[in-house]
Amino acid sequence: MGSVERGDRSTVVVAVMGAVALAVGVLFQTAFPPDPRALIVLGNSGGTSAETWDEMSFAVDYDYIPGPGLSNAEGSGRVYELSLQGNPLDLLTELGSVYGVEGVSGPSQYFDEQWPGYVLGPEDWSGPTLNLTWSGTGPWYYSNPAAYQEPTCREIIPEEGSEDLGGFECENPEPSGPLPSVEEARATAVELLQKSGLDVEESDLTVLANDDWGVGLSAIQQLDGVDTALEWSVFFAPGPTLASVSGHAATPISRGEFTTVSPMAAVDRLASGQWWGSPAPLYHSGFDSVFADGLPMEEPYYPEPGEVITLTVESSEEAPLLVWDASGTAWLVPGYIMRHGSEPWNASAVISLEDGVIQLPEPTMDDIMPLPEGEQS
Repeated sequence: MGSVERGDRSTVVVAVMGAVALAVGVLFQTAFPPDPRALIVLGNSGGTSAETWDEMSFAVDYDYIPGPGLSNAEGSGRVYELSLQGNPLDLLTELGSVYGVEGVSGPSQYFDEQWPGYVLGPEDWSGPTLNLTWSGTGPWYYSNPAAYQEPTCREIIPEEGSEDLGGFECENPEPSGPLPSVEEARATAVELLQKSGLDVEESDLTVLANDDWGVGLSAIQQLDGVDTALEWSVFFAPGPTLASVSGHAATPISRGEFTTVSPMAAVDRLASGQWWGSPAPLYHSGFDSVFADGLPMEEPYYPEPGEVITLTVESSEEAPLLVWDASGTAWLVPGYIMRHGSEPWNASAVISLEDGVIQLPEPTMDDIMPLPEGEQS
């Protein structure tokens, strides 16, 4: 295996922290053989085929056109395979030492060869549990049922002769118990995430929730100093109690540097949806202001069946995008965030790799349609 490149803090993640020897680092292959075959064969997400979609009378087409400010210059970018290394049972045992989950790691009762799940702790919600999926990014999740109060329920008896079947009416009790301050939560979250394998500082955390029900924090895993779609989170409930933690086990491994098409050329890829990848969460790039200021109360716009909505791409920025191949392996590939409006959600992600590096699946129309700014046509 190639050497480990140790760059700045945001690029390489700690290898050994506290009780757990985990690494979410970046390994670089020193040689990449020239091969005319595609490096990544994308999986078909099972959406509606483009041919079938075109036959649907209610289909709405989006016509993307490049604005005058878009660059026509090609570039280059590095491709990373998210590799699952080691033994999933050993990883769960190591994580269990961090979160105090006891027992023997093993396959989940819901284990599936296509979506292999492993568990440490009870699966009947009777105690703290760690779940790990050994596929894709290797997502894992700690949960503590003690953090969640039981709802109070009463049975609704239907009146005689009524067609109502009755049922139960439940109410969640009011939250009770102290909570950590945001500063205390940040300090604890950093300690836990570092011990779990993520290189993170308090300034890297975003507050997702801070109310009577709990304090939630988010950290975005970076690659080459840039945010990715890999999000880690920590939530605290009244008590205070550690309610949940989530992270990723995969290690980014460089598979080489490749030519990327220009932003202007990438505009042609937007309409098909085949070149889409997951960018970093929007609230880490200004979307949180939407929740702080409230959503704009504009009259909703409903496109007519068969309508063509024209969106002008005014600007772009480079961003790593998360994709999955046909075997379930996750990759981070170069891409652009193409902006076609003034609001944070007026944007679309598109892969920028030159043709031939990725083999596309059959066209499907299940990607997320962008929200046009006002009535655009």
